[in-house]
Amino acid sequence: MNPVIEVNGLSKAYKNYPGKWSRLREWLSPRGQPRHRLSWVLHGLSFSVAAGESVGIVGQNGAGKSTLLKLLTGTSFPTAGQVRVNGQLSALLELGMGFHPDFTGRQNVYMTGQLMGRTSGQIDGALAGIEAFAEIGDYFDRPVRTYSSGMQVRLAFSVATAFRPDILIVDEALAVGDVYFQHKCFGRIRAFREQGTTLLFVSHDPGLSRACVIVPFC
Repeated sequence: MNPVIEVNGLSKAYKNYPGKWSRLREWLSPRGQPRHRLSWVLHGLSFSVAAGESVGIVGQNGAGKSTLLKLLTGTSFPTAGQVRVNGQLSALLELGMGFHPDFTGRQNVYMTGQLMGRTSGQIDGALAGIEAFAEIGDYFDRPVRTYSSGMQVRLAFSVATAFRPDILIVDEALAVGDVYFQHKCFGRIRAFREQGTTLLFVSHDPGLSRACVIVPFC
């Protein structure tokens, strides 16, 4: 069976400049003389995840977990190596980021759903389920700026998982929510797994990954 996630020789480095004008001097240098040093976050990482498999990646803060997720989701590009993702991917990263604070929860659902590639008709069909799962009551039709962080997590998770993806990537964003809603979220994730969704769970806490195959990540 072909893997749904393939990572080969993946490396990521960020440029560090000694001063605020160093970048400009580098750009203007006729010989392209570098004025930065590279800070490597990931180096030579390779792994694959098969369809329907559940994998936990565990590492301490600063180990490069967030960088890996950005590379997998295409929001950042590798310095070297390759990432291949085969299938529809949904990532639960920094839940609530991207919501417009002056728009209502309902309006943000439509905007987020469209950014996910869903049609208005598909969102219409899922709207009642999203509202029911979030359990935020009348706040669904109030501006998001009036929400607590936990309420934003509830709505964001409900939208992100309204449609079952082929691949689900989850980081520690769920830690913001209350215990009741965390259990509810993990229940939905387990249901997705039973239906064949590939799960990649990233955490610094092995306890949160106990339902997954734990892969050390240093």
